[in-house]
Amino acid sequence: MGVSASSTSRQTQRNNEQAYVRSLGDRYPLGDAELRKWIWCHDRLQSNGTPSLVPIQNSSELTSLAVWSASYGDYNPFSRGQSQPSVNSFFDRINSAKRVLETITIVENEILPAGLSLRIANGALALNRLSSKRNSSNLTWNPPDSSSTEEITAAEEKYYSISSYVNKFMSAGGKASYGHNDFSGYTLEQFLEGLSVSCGRRGSRACLSKFFAIVAAGNGGVTQQTMAKASDIIFTAYSLTLAASFMKHMAYLEDGKSGKIDWRSFIPEKDPKGMSSMVDSLLNHAKTRRKEYGPNSHFDYPSTSATSSSASKGNETSVSLQEFLDWSETMAPMMGSALSTFLHVLFTYFSNADSPETDSTKGPRFPPGVTPIFIPNLTIEKAPSTAKYAASTPTSSFFHEPHWSSFDLFALTCTSLSLASGRWHRLFSSEANGLSCNRLMHSILGYGGPTLLLIRSKDSRKDGKCGTGVFGAFTYTPWDQESGSFYGNSDCFLFRLGPDAMCVYRPKGGGDNAAEGLYKASKSESNNSRNFMYFNPEARSKGFDGLAHGIGFGGTAEAPRLFIDEVLDGCRASTDDLTFDNGPLLSGVDASNSNQFDVESIEVWGVGTSSQIDEALLARDEQREDAAKKIRQAMKGAKGQFLEDFQSGLAGSKLFQHRQEMRGRDGGCDLDQDNDERTE
Repeated sequence: MGVSASSTSRQTQRNNEQAYVRSLGDRYPLGDAELRKWIWCHDRLQSNGTPSLVPIQNSSELTSLAVWSASYGDYNPFSRGQSQPSVNSFFDRINSAKRVLETITIVENEILPAGLSLRIANGALALNRLSSKRNSSNLTWNPPDSSSTEEITAAEEKYYSISSYVNKFMSAGGKASYGHNDFSGYTLEQFLEGLSVSCGRRGSRACLSKFFAIVAAGNGGVTQQTMAKASDIIFTAYSLTLAASFMKHMAYLEDGKSGKIDWRSFIPEKDPKGMSSMVDSLLNHAKTRRKEYGPNSHFDYPSTSATSSSASKGNETSVSLQEFLDWSETMAPMMGSALSTFLHVLFTYFSNADSPETDSTKGPRFPPGVTPIFIPNLTIEKAPSTAKYAASTPTSSFFHEPHWSSFDLFALTCTSLSLASGRWHRLFSSEANGLSCNRLMHSILGYGGPTLLLIRSKDSRKDGKCGTGVFGAFTYTPWDQESGSFYGNSDCFLFRLGPDAMCVYRPKGGGDNAAEGLYKASKSESNNSRNFMYFNPEARSKGFDGLAHGIGFGGTAEAPRLFIDEVLDGCRASTDDLTFDNGPLLSGVDASNSNQFDVESIEVWGVGTSSQIDEALLARDEQREDAAKKIRQAMKGAKGQFLEDFQSGLAGSKLFQHRQEMRGRDGGCDLDQDNDERTE
């Protein structure tokens, strides 16, 4: 009788919990299991206690939240039928919490800028609201004496209880609405809203706005500011992406299966060489916008403090929220995922609820609409087909070692989802394979996935050309055909990485062709507005088609906008065409310079997830095998015909047929007479 009453009481409590959680789910874009977890974590943060066996007494608010989150792990009373509880499950969660503590301690002390962790905790998650009203309750795990499922379930329910919130909800007649008199409920809702926005659940624009507010607030502050330094914005996003990439790799070290990761490889450069180009890009956009809309257009919302005279005139090194949002939308759309990726990895990748897989590009799934950004892992061909010294060359001549902290690599990942997807595989390197356009074309022909082309120009200003610089192009469409016509779709863009201001030139008129698939431009098109990519070797037409021979983007078949000549003698990069946005690709160019450049080095990378790249490489291998098969068949056919002629006695007459033809020409050539004259 007592057991039945106890079971009924627990079922009633679960029903009340579900009702409470679902009432919150009507207002916050979080799942039921997520909401219950965060309610419990919030309750734990309001105490001075610590998780069992995990010392966090002197840790930051963000660290404490991450540890409590990992301690909760895969616990989910709403889906009891899916897994059986066990004592080991709890200790697995505690081990995950210890790994989180080790990782976030390194992140806060070595990777993130000083004070950023505090700004995220206070400005993004409203954890500063908890500091003034703490209780001293401790939470200790008391394992049951037996291993029965019923007793373990009861122990877990006691440890992971959220009854204090549920009871208030039921006392209020089933209404989860809090006022300032209910401090814990009020701060919980602020916390849940902060999580929803900062983790990208309210949309990328809201998350990016929260990121801007964190940067603008300054160390530890939560006061709303109208301006933020452009360099602080860029460096903060750079640091968060490095931290997320480091934590992602640390999450794979469970039981020592994946070796050790040196955290020093993820320390941001103190003064990144390439960062000035990205900062200049943001500031140039802000200046252009102010000229267009007026000098005070950068004030997008009223400040909570009096506006200083210097701010009213516009700070030349700072930008407003709207200026930053407009710039990032075109130049660096993936930058908006830096904060949400960091928090998602911190709160989920170490959890047993969805532990990362062995593939370094996989891990817990991100919620719909939330796209992650990671520093990609660089891989190379296992057996380079050319250049004996290939094995001794660096992975890339464009990204320094260790490549994880290369700012240029981060800058490129910000430009496209495909570039931030986890892996880049080197298809061609002029240092490893030789500076040859023919080898370049061979390396990418048939590759069935997105590719990134990087070019470094020589300083040829004394010859009337451009200075040294890095620029290139990205295309999602495979290089699967040789053609005198353009093909591809609008998921393609040109870029300049530096040293002049970074620029990204996307197709004019939007991305409608991305849904249409492959688009082939014809010569009859007068506007040439869909000339995305061009692959035309001279061997295709024996050089008689009157078109440019090499690889190109934009422009026309006679003069592509960005063009790598097949003999590397007429490479050029123009400032405008009808396909892509206008602007310079070359650096160090003035009115006296032409649009031509000399190539110093070139690299081509296949980009995407590991599975995408492996499938694309397989497609290239199949294309090469198919081409080799056709050549073998052609050679076999020629040899077979010759053998047939030889066996039939026709081979001799065919071999000497030219002698008969020569005798029949005007002016004649009597070979027999010549032979007679020699014998006399």
